[in-house]
Amino acid sequence: MITVTVQRNAHCEIEEIAISGHANAGRHGEDIVCAAVSAVSLGIVNSIQPLLGFVPDVEHAAEEGGFLRWRVGRLDDARLHEKQQLLAESMVVALFVVAETNGKYVAIHDSKWQGGA
Repeated sequence: MITVTVQRNAHCEIEEIAISGHANAGRHGEDIVCAAVSAVSLGIVNSIQPLLGFVPDVEHAAEEGGFLRWRVGRLDDARLHEKQQLLAESMVVALFVVAETNGKYVAIHDSKWQGGA
């Protein structure tokens, strides 16, 4: 199962998104649930540098168990911070959409959405 954990601060801003595990919804290389989660998460993380102009704080290990951690962090530039938060929220919403149709394979823990999907 893929587990998504979203950590938020007191203002409900995302501080970290951690994704781990494999869906095991199909054979290796044919698992569309893993592919969807990877496409959403890596697509958004990889868009940060060209769109916002900085390299995000990300750890990623595709092998052993699948893992991605994005430490969103507070930016000094308020506009950039807001844009980064919007991208992070977009990732969470897109992952919820994947989880809605594949709940057997994806669990999301996010206090903003009362326990997730």
